This record gives sequence, structure tokens and C-alpha cells, in this order.
Amino acid sequence: MARSRVVGVLLMAAAVVVASWVPFWWWAPVGSPLAFGLLALTPVVAAVAVVVAAVCFLARRHVAGVVAGVAAVALLTVVVPRAVDDGDPIVTPGPTSAPVTVATVNMKFGQASPEAIVGLVREQQVEVLGLQEVTPRAEQALAAAGLRAELPFVVSRARNGAGGTALLARHPLAPSGLVLREGVFSQVTARVLAPSGPVDVVVAHPAAPVFRDEAQGWAREIENLPGPAPLEGPPRLVLGDLNATLDHRPLRQLLSGEWSDSAAAIGAGLRGTWPTDSTLPPFAAIDHVLVSGPVAPADLTTHVVPGSDHAGVVVRLLVRDGRAPVTPGA
Repeated sequence: MARSRVVGVLLMAAAVVVASWVPFWWWAPVGSPLAFGLLALTPVVAAVAVVVAAVCFLARRHVAGVVAGVAAVALLTVVVPRAVDDGDPIVTPGPTSAPVTVATVNMKFGQASPEAIVGLVREQQVEVLGLQEVTPRAEQALAAAGLRAELPFVVSRARNGAGGTALLARHPLAPSGLVLREGVFSQVTARVLAPSGPVDVVVAHPAAPVFRDEAQGWAREIENLPGPAPLEGPPRLVLGDLNATLDHRPLRQLLSGEWSDSAAAIGAGLRGTWPTDSTLPPFAAIDHVLVSGPVAPADLTTHVVPGSDHAGVVVRLLVRDGRAPVTPGA
């Protein structure tokens, strides 16, 4: 009897813990580094909630089972859509659309293998590459490895440490006209004059809120990203390590408007991109390609980059020429 009571208490405690994640997800303080770290575990907690609910019902602890079950449903409601292709027909393959392949790589203080990055660009036929944590020395190593031969057009703000960013393209670049507000790390922007038409690109890297005094700055940097594409303007992209998953409120708010996350749109939103240098699989999807305007993702792949703790993210986009609707399957 005593053992049964202990089991019941433990199961109820587990149910309460997973149930408490639901209000935590909604109202977690943006200024808390602890909350920032915990929120990245939301997909894991959703799976745990399902297991806890099942164990509770099998153990005939129905009250605890209901508590955990309600929490599981609530958490799965926000997590599962990331693993489901939304079937967005905004842009479909056809004579009025053209593919553009983009990628983003965090170089981890410039330590990522330049040969691996050049190999990724060649293998995936990348046309637009956003780099974060690119240092002057890493920039020289990339050029020596042949990156400039693949992507000759460059806008760079390389820095020592983690603050450098760069945008490289196979096609000519022009000013995008977008205003970037200074943050802890540098950002760059340019208009890529792709054969399918111009595309405005921002390479962003909001600083992770490791300390409390950095948290508000991290949120502001995400909030201060350029607005979505205007109705008559070219598509807009944001590439980079945003140090935020889809469970962090600043990014959720950004995506509640006209921006879309490529991974979530095609059902790859649970594919972790960090950390890749651990014995465990990467669990946090913090490297993103955000899209707005007449553009939609068609395919997304992630790639281990030796020397970095982030996966490289490659997205094949379909860009529509003009704003006229495209008939699905055209």
C-alpha cells in the first residue's frame, strides 16, 4: 500500500510538472536566461507529457493521467504543426517561378572548416550564403579554399570573436535599402540580383541571452529585424543563427505577421541545428531561413560542418516573378 501511494505521488508530481509547462510556454519571462534555455526543450517536454499521461492511465492514476493528458494535447498543438508541411500554394514550380538555393552557417568563432563550407556550397549549388561568427582570418581561409570562385559577390563585416557576419552570392549585389539597427553582433544586408528577380537578404545574429542584462537586448534585436516584404516589393529573407527556437516569444511574435519560417513551413521545424558537437543529437532549432513575400521553401536540409557547433541549413526556395497568383501545379 505504501509503495502504491509513493507511485501515485510521483506520477501526480510528474503530471503537474509537465502541466506547468503550458503556462510557462505562454508567459515565460523574456528577461530570464534560465527561461530562455528551458523553452528550447519544449518539443522534448511535449513527448515526455505523452509518456507521463500513458503511464498514469496504465497505473490507473486517472486524475494524474487527465492532468498530463491535457498538458500533452496543449503542447502537441504547438509542436506538431512544425513537423507537418503546411501545403502553402503561394509559389509552386512552373513557368512563373524559379528556384534559388540559400544557406546559413555559424562558423563558431571562425573555427568551421573552410573546405567543408566550400564543399557544401558546391554540392548543394548554393547561390546565397549567410555566415555568422566569421573572422578576418576565417574569411581569408574561405577565399583560399575557393569560396570566392563560387560566390564572388560579397558584403562582409568580419570581426574577431563571435560578432562577424557576411553575405556571399553567386549573383551581383546591390543596396537593399533596408535599415539595420546595431546590435551586439554585426548584421549585413544586400539585394541579390538573381536571374528570377531581386531578393532582399538580411544576415542576422542576435546575441544569445546568456546573462540577464543581455536578454532584453536579444529580444529587441529580433523585434528590430526589418519588416516583411511590401506588397509590390521583392521577396525578403532573413538568414542566420537567431538564437531562438519557435518556442521563444520574440520569434513567435515576429512569425505571427507576414514572416514565415522555412523549416516549419515544410514540416522540418523539429530538426535541431545546435549543438552538433555533442554526443547527443542537436535539439535546438535556432538557425533559420525566414521568408516573406512571393517566395516559399521547397526543400530544406541540414549538414554537419566540422569545427562548428551549428548545422549548416540549406533551403531551396521558389521565387515568383511578380505578385500575380500562381495556380498550384502550374
